Amino acid sequence: MALDVRMGDVIEMRKAHPCGGVSWEVVRVGADVGLRCSTCDRRILMNRPTLFRRAKRMVERGVPVDPAIEETLFGSSTEPANEGAE
Repeated sequence: MALDVRMGDVIEMRKAHPCGGVSWEVVRVGADVGLRCSTCDRRILMNRPTLFRRAKRMVERGVPVDPAIEETLFGSSTEPANEGAE
């Protein structure tokens, strides 16, 4: 699981929520991460070590706050490489 969590990410957890949903959307980023269940809209706060331990995979990435910062930190590998493929 990547350590970079941002608003709008959709994360699949290892165990299902009591409503049956396994995917959660990140709605708050800070010392704790706010999550919203994609099935029942229940909101929870989870600290980062617990989130990284319980997360199974990243389903969808949210929009970066500033693409220039993302490129500086992680390189240009976040964008697809078919700019001139026609």
